[in-house]
Amino acid sequence: MKYTTKLLLASVISSIAFLSINNSAYAEAENAQSTQNISEVAYLNGGIGQEESSEIRSKAGSFNLRLYLSEGKPGQSITNAQITVTDKNDNVKLNIADGGPMLFLHLENGRYKISAQHNGITILRNVVIANHRGTNVYLNWKNLEADTEASVDEVQSQAI
Repeated sequence: MKYTTKLLLASVISSIAFLSINNSAYAEAENAQSTQNISEVAYLNGGIGQEESSEIRSKAGSFNLRLYLSEGKPGQSITNAQITVTDKNDNVKLNIADGGPMLFLHLENGRYKISAQHNGITILRNVVIANHRGTNVYLNWKNLEADTEASVDEVQSQAI
């Protein structure tokens, strides 16, 4: 009787361990699936304060998409913008929750859509990266009312 109880107990423990391992593997596979569509893109984000701003600007030439984020007529720099960059097939290339005041990316040549949200207002821009010189995109949240979507502009590659 004691042997049967021990065998049954060992069986229950090994079943629990097996289920725990399977659930852990399933959770890891689920996490990998959710990030699978996000490509690894080289980017640089920041620019708060004079020193950091100067350092980031000195590296601008290494990136072919340069986003500058500001608000209001005087163009006060902002941070904590939700930025998503997708390619022409809607594959997410970058999704960052704390973008700004400068966000520089290096992307392959092609068409991209930028969605930038700050204080409940979304700005959309279409961008074409067509050469190594890159594109500057200025996103300014001025005179926009909450719950509206700014117009979609197409920005062509240009020299800095």
